[in-house]
Amino acid sequence: MRKHFTRILTTLLAIVMLLPVTAQAAPADSWTDEAEQAYQTVTELVIQRVSESKDYLATATQEENAKVVYALWTSGAAVPSGFYDEYLQALADWLDLAVKRGKTAYIPGVIRTVAAMGLDVTDFAGHNLVDALRKPELVEADEDRLDMLMDLDAVGDAGKTDEFNALRETLLTEALARQQSSGEFRYTSKWPAELKQKGVDDEPDRFDYILLTAKSVQALAPYMSRKNVATAIDKALNYLSEQQLSSGGFVKYGDEDVEEDAAVLEMLATLGISLTDERFTKDGHTVLDGMMGWYQDFYFEGAKTSEPKQGFYREDIVWNYREPRGWYGSMVIQMNDPTGNGENGEKAVPNRIYDNAEPYMGLCAVQRIAGNDAKIDNPPVNSGAKTSSIDYKALLQEQADISYGKVKNGWFWDENVTIVSESAISHYAKEVLSLEQAQGELTKAQKEELQTIMQHLTDTNSEYLMGLKSATYSPGAVRAMKSLDMDPANANGLDFLAPLTDVSSKGTGMLADALKDLDSIDLFVWRSRGVNADSVVDKYAAKMLQNQMADGKFSYDADNPIWEEVQFTAENVAALAPHTDKEYIAKAIDKAVEYLSSVQLADGSFPGRDGQPDGEATLAVLDMMNAAGISLDDVRFVKNGNTVADGLRTFYIEGVGFVSKTEVEASVDGLSEIPSYDNPVMDFSSAVSALTYLQAAENGKFGPDGKGNSVFEIVGSALTKTPLGAILLAVIIVALLAFGMIRRYRRIKKEQ
Repeated sequence: MRKHFTRILTTLLAIVMLLPVTAQAAPADSWTDEAEQAYQTVTELVIQRVSESKDYLATATQEENAKVVYALWTSGAAVPSGFYDEYLQALADWLDLAVKRGKTAYIPGVIRTVAAMGLDVTDFAGHNLVDALRKPELVEADEDRLDMLMDLDAVGDAGKTDEFNALRETLLTEALARQQSSGEFRYTSKWPAELKQKGVDDEPDRFDYILLTAKSVQALAPYMSRKNVATAIDKALNYLSEQQLSSGGFVKYGDEDVEEDAAVLEMLATLGISLTDERFTKDGHTVLDGMMGWYQDFYFEGAKTSEPKQGFYREDIVWNYREPRGWYGSMVIQMNDPTGNGENGEKAVPNRIYDNAEPYMGLCAVQRIAGNDAKIDNPPVNSGAKTSSIDYKALLQEQADISYGKVKNGWFWDENVTIVSESAISHYAKEVLSLEQAQGELTKAQKEELQTIMQHLTDTNSEYLMGLKSATYSPGAVRAMKSLDMDPANANGLDFLAPLTDVSSKGTGMLADALKDLDSIDLFVWRSRGVNADSVVDKYAAKMLQNQMADGKFSYDADNPIWEEVQFTAENVAALAPHTDKEYIAKAIDKAVEYLSSVQLADGSFPGRDGQPDGEATLAVLDMMNAAGISLDDVRFVKNGNTVADGLRTFYIEGVGFVSKTEVEASVDGLSEIPSYDNPVMDFSSAVSALTYLQAAENGKFGPDGKGNSVFEIVGSALTKTPLGAILLAVIIVALLAFGMIRRYRRIKKEQ
């Protein structure tokens, strides 16, 4: 009895201790007229933003939209008729697309939004959103893992299985481990990337972990019955209280920032803490006051912009301001001010970046605890679209037909052209090789038509190139001519083989292609020309290996590694792969393969120059694996159960094709509006290679054979493409005929 009484008393004491951080009624005057005006205005702005970007490809946009829609829904905002239906349909379409791209479609906040609307998260438009939580290893960012914990809490009974209970405990342990003795929660990495970019090389006394701390408390709030969690939250609240400024707001890396204010407001709403709680009121200013300092009806005075801006903004001091131009870029417009002190009379002005999503979520959180009742009509359950598999063979044929039509109809040449650049010949050669790859073999009629074009292109250059033939090189032209049954040693009097032996004239970016062209010519041809091909290979290899770094990667510029090192590394390895009989080349390739394995991402793809998944880089690695005879399921190139082929699939978009990047701030229909220099859609040759590899992977025909013949299925035709092969084939045929005749002679003799 005493033990039972003691337990009750202990529980009551714990509740009393928690009272300061829990339910306090929000006073009526906490929701000001200014806040109401901002709420109404920004509601319209975020609705417009969601409507314009609901079908954008970028995951970041989908996350932003999901969280904004959650704020709209839970605050009872007035939205246009059909708004939620349209959003849900767009979300279903995006999920369909993600599945087709091979993605585990986890978007932080989506589960909470769908659950808040009373829809079934285990069967939303044919998608079990809970499945996305089954690969937590793919979610690396600290903030995203906090979102995962909150989403897990939103799924209800579906999130109470043994599997998810274990995940919940893992996420809770991770979150608590990030808290410091002073109360703040810090990022897993000591220095966030943004801080590094600012050049901060030492930890300041008052480090700015406001947002992560506030979000951590918000995620931990449902577990306050646990003593360790309650203690952690108390410490965090004390820390945040100490960091609050006299304006009521908070800082980020030394400067006040609206996102931090919004995060703290969401946290306060989650805990039910009043805005006027003395811990979060400084000089009579609440956190809401601090955030409202970032609200403005119109763009800053003096700005030369035709469109007035409004809402919440962030500030950056610059010598000009940027005017948005679509969702993909911006245009810099110089300020002119006679009172300024710049070289041209301009002055430093604030670049106000209007970003309403985060502040609006904070505003809606305050609105909810201020006693405003949400009045929402439940939308119908969205049925969504159905998923489908990729028909690689059909797509290959479609791509080949389109490309051949363009080539045949003069897309790459003009009868009136008198001079064609070496790069134009190379581009045409690439197109020819891609056509052959797509079909496996060019027909006789196709070869004749394509020969005519190649003859014309080289003929118009004859006079221009003849005197430079020792130095002129068109990457891929030799291989293309061979595929067209042309003699690359004599094309309109031009010798396209001669430049291949001049290694010194080749730039860094040409070496791989040149070595491939060299290898495409039989050894006896080089011997007949008095060329030691093996010695030339050594020269190419020596020059290529000058670009290999200590960690195994190949770089255009060791002192300025700005290029796509993954792609460049893979391209060099693919070219060197046929020469692993040379020990020094084999060792170099092993180092490069080790490097490539180390940078492979969790979904099987590879990063580009920005560190984000890149389709071209992923395709280049597959090409390398094919050339080097590396199996698709080689443990070095399987991450979290995902192969490189799995990674490549994530870049396929139905109706568009393959893209170099999937995080694009544009819809599928809007890709055509993106400037060509920034357009993510892969060209025909890349698409053909991608489809070929994926078809091979699906059919279980992807290597290894050392040369990739199993992928492109050209073993049979290869014998007829070279003089040596033709001779061997003729010998085999003659031998078979002779054998048959001998057997027949013996049978006749026996009968006699």
